[in-house]
Parts: sequence; C-alpha cells; structure tokens
Amino acid sequence: MKSMSRMSDTTVDQFLAFLQVDRSAPSLSFLNTLIRQHQLKVKWENLSKILDGEKARQTGAYLPSLDEYVQRLVQHGFGGTCFTISIGFYHLLHSLSFQVDYLYMDPGHVCLRVDLDQPYYVDLGFCAPLYQAMPLYHSFEAQNNRETFNYTVSANNKITIFRGIGEEKVLDPTPIGLDQIWPLIERSYDWETSPSLKETTMFGYVDHKPTSLTHRTLKQHLGGGQKSVKVLSDAEIQYWVQRRFKMDDELYMRALDIHQRHVKLALVSQRSID
Repeated sequence: MKSMSRMSDTTVDQFLAFLQVDRSAPSLSFLNTLIRQHQLKVKWENLSKILDGEKARQTGAYLPSLDEYVQRLVQHGFGGTCFTISIGFYHLLHSLSFQVDYLYMDPGHVCLRVDLDQPYYVDLGFCAPLYQAMPLYHSFEAQNNRETFNYTVSANNKITIFRGIGEEKVLDPTPIGLDQIWPLIERSYDWETSPSLKETTMFGYVDHKPTSLTHRTLKQHLGGGQKSVKVLSDAEIQYWVQRRFKMDDELYMRALDIHQRHVKLALVSQRSID
C-alpha cells in the first residue's frame, strides 16, 4: 500500500476534537489555529515508525491507514516523523476543503504548501518553531527556547533553511505527488542508512517547553538560553513517557525492543565484516 486511505468524516471529527479545534471554512486564521494546536499536541517520534517498519516486513504497508494514524494520536499519544505527520495533516486539510500539496525539501524532508490568498509554507514534521503558515516566497526568521529557524528566499525563488542544528536544506516550492515521495519513504525504513532510525527519540511540548527524549537523555529548553539535560533511569523513562509526554509506554517498550534487536544485528554484521 503506497498511501494512507482517505480520511473519513468520523476520523476528521476525531482529529479536530484531539486538536481542540472546531470546524470552520478554509481561511488563514483557521489554518493557523490548526497548525498551532497540532504543534503543541502532536509529538514528533520515531517509535511508531519503528513499529510500522516491523509490520511492513509482513504486510508491505509502510504507512498506517489514516484511521489508524489518528487513533494512535488520540489513544496512544503518538505522532510520527515528517512523512506520517505531513501526510496525515495533508488529508485533514484536504478534507476541510483547503487547497494543499506536498513539497520536498532536500535532503530528505516532506512538508506542505497551502494556497489561499497566496502560497503558504506549512511544516509540522520538523520539530521547528513554526506555529503558523508563512508566505512561501518571503524570507522569515522564527525562534523559540530551543533554536532560531532561518528561511531565506533568494534569486529565482531559491529557498534555503538553516536551523543551527543539522545541515542546511533546500525547499523546492513546486507541488509534488505522493508517488514522487514514495522512494524517499521506503529508504527511510532502511536500518543501515536511515538517520531517523539511529536512536529512539521523541519530541514535544511539556509544560509548553520544547522537550526531547533520545534514548535515555532528556533535554528541556527552558528559555533564556538555559537547557536542562538529564540521563534517566528506567523508572524515570516510564514516568516521562507515560505521564509527561502522555504516550503509551507499552508501545514505547515494544519499539525499544525492536530497535535494540536491530542495533545488535548491526553490531554482529559489522564484526563479521571486520
């Protein structure tokens, strides 16, 4: 299966209820409300990606259905990486009658273009301080406690993104179809090469502070350039996953077991090569 199935009216209502947003006609104001609530409530995490990849070994379906995706948000507190998040939000906006398309950012990122009075850049799967739609062809800078995000439009509408964390990316403003993205999605499940599978990780807003848990390391960006970093015990991990991130710790442990198994296999394979 190369795409999530169409989002049903019931699933749209569940998604909106989770975001705590009422239905409205397409407008920039409504779009910005959806974006802000999504950023605050939906986590960026690769745990569901690990679980989906394991299931795909039997089914060949790398992506969940839209109903399954929204149920994971509502019932288990999960979200996804840029692929599932962007595809899920694409279908929500499409179901709400927005004109929406996929955009590709090199290397390896997918976001959205929404056309209203002008084209807008919408990006919810980047862990970036983007709480509203931004005009696609206008430079801007966005900040939060964690980072400064620079979006620069230069000659011939070349768009570059630099965050101070990670490499510079280049955004192509031309709409693309899901079929064009699909090879990228498949490659992202390759345990040997995918950056998104190197460590188990989650990111979200805890007490409105940008907070991440990568393997055992918890980071909270407190403002004023201050950052809290702590290595957690097993009991503390369970507390943070379940009580603070409000995610299903049973699914977390299942994804962690799968990840550890693949790490061990990679070590065995590397030793045999050496």
